[in-house]
Amino acid sequence: MKKFVVIFLLSLIFVSCQKDKIIGTNDITYKVYYFHPSARCESCINIENFTKELVTTKYSTPLPMKYESLNIEEPENEHFKKDFNLKFGSVVITKYNKGQVEKYKNLDSIWSYSDNKFNFFKYADNEIQAFLK
Repeated sequence: MKKFVVIFLLSLIFVSCQKDKIIGTNDITYKVYYFHPSARCESCINIENFTKELVTTKYSTPLPMKYESLNIEEPENEHFKKDFNLKFGSVVITKYNKGQVEKYKNLDSIWSYSDNKFNFFKYADNEIQAFLK
């Protein structure tokens, strides 16, 4: 019986330590933004759809990585132009630490792949993987 109690207590201590580790990692979050203007062409819509599909299907677990599409011309989103040095519609990968941007990467070549889903996924996936290292 004593052996069982000791094992039980040790298990509780182990689980509580693991819980602290998990809670600590919640300070780090990842988000992929698609920034677009109000008027959008077919390439813009493709980039949005491809990005959303890649992030929500491949990167929703275990990270989790969030996806968000924002109109860069809306007043509440204009600060992103300065924050991420945006000139036009863009896909930006961000790493947040305790709610603050720790680093980001603008996928500058995304427009080259807007007409080919396979190549788009290959490019964006490689960029995301490199960003996460």
